[in-house]
Amino acid sequence: MATEVIMPVLGMTMESGIIVEWMKKEGDDIAEGEILFNVETDKSVMEVEAKVSGTLLKIVHDCGDEVPIQQVIGYIGNQGEDIPNIVGSESDEKISHHTVEPARNDDIRTDITGDVEKDQPLPVPIGPEANKPKGHIKISPKARKHAQKLGFPIEKIVGTGPGGRIVFSDVETYALKQNTESDLTSRRSDDNVGTKQEEKRIPLSGLRRIAAIRLAESASTIPHFYLSMDVDMTRVIGLREQLLTYGEKHNLPRVSVNDLIIKATGNTLKAFPDVNSSLVGDEIVQYIEVNVGFAVALDKGLVVPVIARADEKTIFEIATLTKTLGDKAKDTGLSPEDYGYGTFTISNLGMYGVDQFTAIINPPEAAILAVGQIKEKAVPIDGKVEIKTMMTVTLSSDHRLIDGAIAGKFLAHLRDVLEQPLELLIGEDKN
Repeated sequence: MATEVIMPVLGMTMESGIIVEWMKKEGDDIAEGEILFNVETDKSVMEVEAKVSGTLLKIVHDCGDEVPIQQVIGYIGNQGEDIPNIVGSESDEKISHHTVEPARNDDIRTDITGDVEKDQPLPVPIGPEANKPKGHIKISPKARKHAQKLGFPIEKIVGTGPGGRIVFSDVETYALKQNTESDLTSRRSDDNVGTKQEEKRIPLSGLRRIAAIRLAESASTIPHFYLSMDVDMTRVIGLREQLLTYGEKHNLPRVSVNDLIIKATGNTLKAFPDVNSSLVGDEIVQYIEVNVGFAVALDKGLVVPVIARADEKTIFEIATLTKTLGDKAKDTGLSPEDYGYGTFTISNLGMYGVDQFTAIINPPEAAILAVGQIKEKAVPIDGKVEIKTMMTVTLSSDHRLIDGAIAGKFLAHLRDVLEQPLELLIGEDKN
């Protein structure tokens, strides 16, 4: 019997994948372990190996198709072997509803939004009537509740789930479309009525589409509040110069300011478990591990690789990982073990000359730290004005988990660590 080739689960937040390229065509032989196809997830593009040897008998979904996880996309077997005719049958929908063994922290990741539709595909730009179900409107409970909350008629929402079923992401896509159309109508009512504006339309990539949906949900469902604090970075800059000199002598990686901030944040999170937590249903889950994610900008969007147990690692270990993960994200793409299990995120725009900004929380985390540029500022001290090397950090917090006092203490502790950074050297003798 022919072996099914399925869309694999390549990450804890993955709901579907886009087939980028088949490395074999129908009729080609393939060996077990050989690269069969490339798939784009919400995080990166990854290579998928063949699980068995044989002949690629059938490609069910071709390049560009977005396919739910666990759904059949092809068949491998012996030449002339019969394969099921799954087109138009119920097997696709059944396959997409298979239970998936959760990965690390998957119970936290999936339960955070309640009725999770892990088996549902993300919205694909298609004609408005292409997947419109006839008669009874099939819609998930979570999607129905969200549509009712936003006041949207479900009969006008295009379903992209199996059999045209409306899923949560379809409601989010409809909401984004309504906001865009409303904005365009408003602009066309200005003084330029009657003029035709040239425009270029670019389809959202997998990364940007997922980010648009998740961050829109975060901004609309999580009660954010923001606290900012200035940090004197004079000693950190001095420490970094010493580490660079030491690293050159001992063939160690170059340490960046961001590496030192990650280390300081990891140490601070260990002291504030309320910030290193998530809300799951009606329970607060405090994580034992401190896993700090750092945002990396790509042409297709943002990815957040994670430094596991950042509080336990040395500065040079962190420097090695940030360099390796950053290069990997830009070149070959991140692997599932590189992301998706963070407990806190740092977004640093200082290298772009940004003084201060606020960031949207990366759910289901409880907070995110926005880091501005380091620059000289005039600072009043004991009645005198001195020039100091300063940096502004802003903590975005989920008010359901963190109150103002905790957030303030967290920032004050982080500031103290950065202004007296010798604590960051604990454990450096490992190198």
